[in-house]
Amino acid sequence: MDDILRVWPIVCQFGVGALLGLVGIWGGMRGGYVNLRNPADRRVIYVLIGGYLGMLALACAFTFWAPDWAPGGAP
Repeated sequence: MDDILRVWPIVCQFGVGALLGLVGIWGGMRGGYVNLRNPADRRVIYVLIGGYLGMLALACAFTFWAPDWAPGGAP
């Protein structure tokens, strides 16, 4: 039960962030600001997705592994 209490904040933060990011990218494509045929625009999308996944990995690492780094383990 303790692990699921650690998971919910990550699911909420990154789930809402993913939805807002997708809405922003979709709006940019619909409005003509982002064109996936343009290599520069495609690179920006790749950087955004990579940064999102990197931050998700970092948040998961500190949520699940970092408590075990302290002497005595997790409380």
